[in-house]
Amino acid sequence: MSGSVPLATAMAGYFAGAGFASLSDARPEAMTIYVLDTLAVALGGSGADSSLAIRRALSAGAGPSVVYGAAATASAADAALLNGTAAHALELDDDHRVSVMHPGAVVVPAAFAMAEAEGATGRDLLRAVLAGYEVAIRVGMAYEGRLYANGFHPTAVCGVFGAAAAAAVILGLDETGFARAMGIAGTQAAGLIEWRMDGSWIKRLHPGRSAQSGVLAALLAREGFTGPATVFEGAYGVFKALGHGAPVNGALLTEGLGSRFHALGTAIKPYPCCRFSHGAIDLARQAHAELGRSVPEAVTVRLFRTDVLTYHKRTPNTVDAQFNIPYLVSVALRTGEIGLGDFTQAAIERPEILDLAAQVEVIEAPEFTALYPETYITELEIRCADGRVLSLRNECPSGDPEAAAYRDDPDLLRRETVAKARSVLTECGYGARAEDLIRAVLALPGASDVREVSALLAAPAEAAHPT
Repeated sequence: MSGSVPLATAMAGYFAGAGFASLSDARPEAMTIYVLDTLAVALGGSGADSSLAIRRALSAGAGPSVVYGAAATASAADAALLNGTAAHALELDDDHRVSVMHPGAVVVPAAFAMAEAEGATGRDLLRAVLAGYEVAIRVGMAYEGRLYANGFHPTAVCGVFGAAAAAAVILGLDETGFARAMGIAGTQAAGLIEWRMDGSWIKRLHPGRSAQSGVLAALLAREGFTGPATVFEGAYGVFKALGHGAPVNGALLTEGLGSRFHALGTAIKPYPCCRFSHGAIDLARQAHAELGRSVPEAVTVRLFRTDVLTYHKRTPNTVDAQFNIPYLVSVALRTGEIGLGDFTQAAIERPEILDLAAQVEVIEAPEFTALYPETYITELEIRCADGRVLSLRNECPSGDPEAAAYRDDPDLLRRETVAKARSVLTECGYGARAEDLIRAVLALPGASDVREVSALLAAPAEAAHPT
């Protein structure tokens, strides 16, 4: 595409054009598992303390879109805020490796709320989700993971464009409207990672706020509100404003547009903690199975630099625990698993876990960092009291479609996603409706609307929430 055409305009030419509107291949249908995963973790997260707090603060009124787990409705924008915040509460939402962001927690709540408001079909919803993921991921890829170093959360900064794109597709905006929505979304792009300092909840707010802002951007664009088409590459656009002088590869926003869908490379998270830690957890679980009665005496983890993970030996709070390598590796080594129950205050204070965490050393390997974010290489070495030494290596964590297991078994990720949805819903008090919700979401490609799924998302939990 010509360099004289603003990037937002070039993207609009595809996503608001006839080619995307008539997209009839399997790619929209492939997004069904991401919708299922996000809705399951959002419904599960709707009972978290942070989700309850934002519901109380917002005092949502009546509207066309449901508030998950609340027996309430709200405007599409406010529902996107509430449900997007809930989707990130458990740290179980999906993740795209190269863009270094969580597209689902932003895009799916925005797209679903708009689909409810507009009476869209299930296939229209899936097309909107595909567009939203693709736009958000491409923006994230342009920054090449550098937003973290500047204090910004990519899920928030990049996600707002994905939410706007998804809402624009549902609304049927033309190319001018789509480009305007990008411009309006860009002025709302924000999200600081200062939550790392004290474990506060602002990280959970980021997907919700970006989902809300994206919906607002598309609604404003529909009414003729204007926004700059040069929002990305302009002299005062987001690339300059948030890039802090680092190179930003804006060409990735349009490169291969319509022929390559990066959205389909999004990973489903198996563990409720930072995705950057999953390679180490995979290895620690493998070591748990292989070590038998051997007692770890020294543990070394070598991985890439992220500017997100923490390495101190005693995690101070439950949010930090989701990012703390010594804690996460120790839990997986001791128990062979990691689940929601490992992120309570009592869990992070277990003496046997703390004792092992004190023996974990973490090394940021420059050679691994040089390959990040294209590759997440992690190595684990364990020296045992009986003299045994176990060395393991991981180049692509579980849940990533590019990992070998999923290439060899194309249906594996779908099966794992269904099993995960069932498990999360049951643990969070929604087990009685889990099978109906799974069935209704998987039927979205042929559904005339999304009302059946809405009804299953609306009612409160049948049992107490675990957090």
